[in-house]
Amino acid sequence: MLYTQEQINRANEQSITEFFKCMGYSADKEGREMHIHGFGGLKVDEERQRFYIHSRQTGGYGLVSCLQAALGLNFPEAVKAALNGELPNARFKEKGFSKVSNGDFEPKNKREKKEFIMPQKDSDNRKVFAYLTQQRRISPQVVNELINADLLYQDVKGNAIFLDIKDGIPCGAEFHGTGRKKYTIGNTKFADIENRTVIKTEPYIAQQVGEILKDEKGLKFVGFIYENEANIAVSEQNAKTVSDVIEALDNSDIDRETLERTLKQKLKSFNGVAEGTAGNFFEYVKFPNPQGAYVFESAIDMMSFMHLHPNAKNCEFVSMGGLKPSVVESLLQRGLQVALCVDNDEKGEIFCKGFGDKCIVITECHKNGVKDFNELLQKINPPKSFIGTVQKMSRWSDQVQQKAAAAKEVLQNANNRPPKAQFVR
Repeated sequence: MLYTQEQINRANEQSITEFFKCMGYSADKEGREMHIHGFGGLKVDEERQRFYIHSRQTGGYGLVSCLQAALGLNFPEAVKAALNGELPNARFKEKGFSKVSNGDFEPKNKREKKEFIMPQKDSDNRKVFAYLTQQRRISPQVVNELINADLLYQDVKGNAIFLDIKDGIPCGAEFHGTGRKKYTIGNTKFADIENRTVIKTEPYIAQQVGEILKDEKGLKFVGFIYENEANIAVSEQNAKTVSDVIEALDNSDIDRETLERTLKQKLKSFNGVAEGTAGNFFEYVKFPNPQGAYVFESAIDMMSFMHLHPNAKNCEFVSMGGLKPSVVESLLQRGLQVALCVDNDEKGEIFCKGFGDKCIVITECHKNGVKDFNELLQKINPPKSFIGTVQKMSRWSDQVQQKAAAAKEVLQNANNRPPKAQFVR
């Protein structure tokens, strides 16, 4: 027998900090977070009911997920512990939070749930459409499909809003920033480099090049670093110097993993879930009476999968907004065959193993050597070459300078002309 969605939601609403305090662990306030000692840096944001274990580089939402991560419990065990041993489908009795003689714990009174306020719609969806189709390479057909279903829109801040709708009522939202962040290196302006050439390299390598060459006299360069690409503009006469530094860094034993992780944090897009979204998830039911569900960590990956697999039938598409076992459990309780399409990384692997043979695991990203379905889509359908864009900018800049020089010459010639004769009647 499985726990009901109401029981799962109630278990997740219990205070993480109070639970561990009752177990005898000490907790200290550190800024806006509580530090629970004994788990290698377990930090809890009590207001948002989110946690992160720094020593394991893992985190999530709710008490159930925290018990799984911190204590190694499986999902049913974690729900049972959070509900003080309450069995599936048992009738809920309101109790205080206190330790009892047999070592079990009483649940705390239900925490007050914050109200979900729907982000204000903008007058159009231009930024969202451009972001999803140009940067994320998702087909316009898929984007319009969700917009027309009133599940996707642009808010007044320019974010892409994916609405969680239950029984026709919006009750939560996943949002993604639409601005492409960049990290600039160099010691001059792009327009100040003559006879430019562009060198493509890895983002973390470009960052190191910037540190090494920033004080190099006589060498002008500028670099543009994005999450998955980096390009350095330099004069042709200095191109070999930059290329030699890149090659030396590429062959060195620098800590690539740490450098990549640090840089990606700086370039990370603004995304998350709206306040009051707890317990909900983004769901697109494309077909009536679906037999299965494809489950993703984000709505971007979900849409990328829809682009890559337009012939998927008799299914619905779900974004958890992270890794949330409760979402998968609720889909299984509805009798759906669940296909896990989570990220191809250690966290995703652990998440999939937690469900054993209850779910299908889609290994398409692993087979193609990419992290997620949007990376797979971009590998198959890459964005326009940045080098081409830089070259276009270079030609435009040169033309502007030529026109400015010509205009200056005309003005000088005009100033050197003798004054026109004036005739007086």
